[in-house]
Amino acid sequence: MSRVPPEVAFVVQRYGEGITGGSESLARAVAERLASEYRITVFTSCARDYVTWRNEWPAGLERIGGVDVRRFPAKRERDLDAFNAFAEPLYAREGTDDNGQVSRQEIGQELGAGRGRRTRADEQEFLRLQGPEVPGLVEALRAERDRFAAVVFFTYLYYPTYWGLAAVPERAALVPTTHDEPPLRFSIYREVFALPRAFGLLTPAEEALVRHRFDLGSRTVVLAGMGVDVPTPPDVAGFRARHAISRPYAIYAGRIDAGKGCAEMLAHHTRHRQASSDPLDLLLIGRLAMPEPTLPGVRYLGFLPEAEKAAALAAARAVICPSPFESLSITLLEALALGTPGLVNARSEVLKQHCLRSGAALYYADGDEYAEALDTLARDDVLHGALGASGRRYVETEYRWDVVLDRWRALIRAAAGGRS
Repeated sequence: MSRVPPEVAFVVQRYGEGITGGSESLARAVAERLASEYRITVFTSCARDYVTWRNEWPAGLERIGGVDVRRFPAKRERDLDAFNAFAEPLYAREGTDDNGQVSRQEIGQELGAGRGRRTRADEQEFLRLQGPEVPGLVEALRAERDRFAAVVFFTYLYYPTYWGLAAVPERAALVPTTHDEPPLRFSIYREVFALPRAFGLLTPAEEALVRHRFDLGSRTVVLAGMGVDVPTPPDVAGFRARHAISRPYAIYAGRIDAGKGCAEMLAHHTRHRQASSDPLDLLLIGRLAMPEPTLPGVRYLGFLPEAEKAAALAAARAVICPSPFESLSITLLEALALGTPGLVNARSEVLKQHCLRSGAALYYADGDEYAEALDTLARDDVLHGALGASGRRYVETEYRWDVVLDRWRALIRAAAGGRS
């Protein structure tokens, strides 16, 4: 008699073709690779766009890559201006110190639009306004909880995780994709981190941050990570020809958004162009979430298919990772696998640790360091080659899918707690 695979639910805010967010890409990559061993159902929204949460996919069931995907409509679209107007004063009203204690000087202090500490009701309103508000997803998860041996939640930040975890804590694993950002200090997220049976973290730096902020007790923590497929040699010459690229360049790949450090990166790149006698151009690939840059030496190529993206990364002198908020950085790992060195924001402890552990990237703290490091990567072929070789070794050793999937199996077993 053949063994019936255990049923496992994945909960993530968006899922599907063309979704490039880090946690969304992680959820899909793991789900499709484990679909032959588990009957995986993804609970997600109908949204493609994280800015508005507009319902663009139909509600209901579809099958993608061997995985059942159930979509639930968001109750409302996000008004980003209204959300930001509500959220910014809350970020200022800290109210707690790093150990979760009330900060005396903040009590009663006038900050932003309000006075004193933010309340739990404020934080839950933040969660609702941030979106995606998908009560149908939470209701379905609660009603069907006994179907699943384990439920894996991706990203600590959003409505589906906060309310979904409260519905099924006894069989839950949380993959929080944590980085040090203002909402991490909200009391509602102490509730989130108090509930799961197990945690899947992506890097040692993320584990250190989570353990500093939250009491994990004796619960299971798995450094699960994400695998990287080492691509076949991409068509670099064809890429250059198709896009009429003749000069050496650095590249940014991902969501082009001020919140991802892109505005600061553009300012730093202007500094590089002013300081260098032969500066690198800067190519941007991905979806725009800010006005398209029109600076000299900067070119936006749009959203590229995976094979074209690999060629773009392989042909670059460096991949730029400017976000101060990262929990892994898939793009950096993809570039290192292709032998392209990284240049990363030192304010991200995760990115800085990648540099130190891999010996394959440089980091910068300001515009002058960015300009100097990029000039070095442009000119020093020996260093460039050594960094590239180190990057390939690092990905091959630490991020092979066969090794990574064993960790994800261990995470699911920990969340299931003996259920089959």
